Amino acid sequence: MGKKAIIQYLILLTIIIIIGFVYLNYFKTENKKEILGLKKKIEKNIPKNSKDLINDLIYSSEDRKGNKYQIKSKEGEIDSKQKNIITMKDVTAEIMLVNGEVVYISSEKAKYNNDNYDTLFQGSVMIKYNDKSINSEYLDLSFENKIAKLQDDVIYESNTSKLKADKILVDLINMSTKFLMNDKNKKVSVKTTIDNGNN
Repeated sequence: MGKKAIIQYLILLTIIIIIGFVYLNYFKTENKKEILGLKKKIEKNIPKNSKDLINDLIYSSEDRKGNKYQIKSKEGEIDSKQKNIITMKDVTAEIMLVNGEVVYISSEKAKYNNDNYDTLFQGSVMIKYNDKSINSEYLDLSFENKIAKLQDDVIYESNTSKLKADKILVDLINMSTKFLMNDKNKKVSVKTTIDNGNN
């Protein structure tokens, strides 16, 4: 290779480097500025507390044992800051147990965690299970902690009894139940009806 060819290659290489430098510093930067400007414009047009609304919402899940959980609402709202939490209105839920029994739950609203299925039901909460019903204002159903906590105006009714308490705690693993009062001086109110044919 001659001296003349080496000089031509060096000149060509210098021209390519200069063109690349000009392109990267002037043209590429302007595109970045335009894109950043567009993002800023978009962010300005979206309210900071923007929420996503969904109508006729249904979530379903199943545990390892085959128990199924389904929650439905007429309207759901996803907060942009907590994408895993959905605030629901006019809520119904079903827990379909492996043994074929079904627990029905309804409430005015609920907060559902899409990651762990925990649900906080609020406002006129009603639970129906076989011949039993429980009414309260609050139900914290935690699949993660394996516990259900009902509180505020709790009334439990069955064919044979009616019970009033401040709180009911249900262990979801062994289905044990605790009836509690907030004031230790007060007692849980229990009324029993015995149907022995003489009533």
